[in-house]
Amino acid sequence: MRTFLLLALTFVAVNGSQPDLRKTLLKDIIVFVNQTLHNHSEKNLKQFVRDIFQSVRCSGEALCQAAKVLNGVHLNTDPNNMIYRNLFTYADLTVHRNCSVTASEEHPVKDFLKKIKDCCQLLYSKPVSRPKRVK
Repeated sequence: MRTFLLLALTFVAVNGSQPDLRKTLLKDIIVFVNQTLHNHSEKNLKQFVRDIFQSVRCSGEALCQAAKVLNGVHLNTDPNNMIYRNLFTYADLTVHRNCSVTASEEHPVKDFLKKIKDCCQLLYSKPVSRPKRVK
């Protein structure tokens, strides 16, 4: 009986904390982008990347596309690719696993990172939607 109760509580805790995980990921992305923008050499920030924010509004889909764009970009102050990893994890949690990048216009990485940060701040400020209970 104790094992069943522990299992049930673990299930509730894990499923109930997913919205909080999304908020945590957004906050971490904002922190890593700020660190990258402030501690980065101008040389790396002048690389050009496809700017998906021209055609897609801020959403989980947009962050999925941003992760795909950043996948091939080397940022010295983000050696573990934490921005990319957190973007990809966030997209995975919001069920945007298989997005495609269709943007053709390019902008410097510095501008792109600022747009990612602005998008994350916008999503962070919105209330988290929780699944409705079925009666």
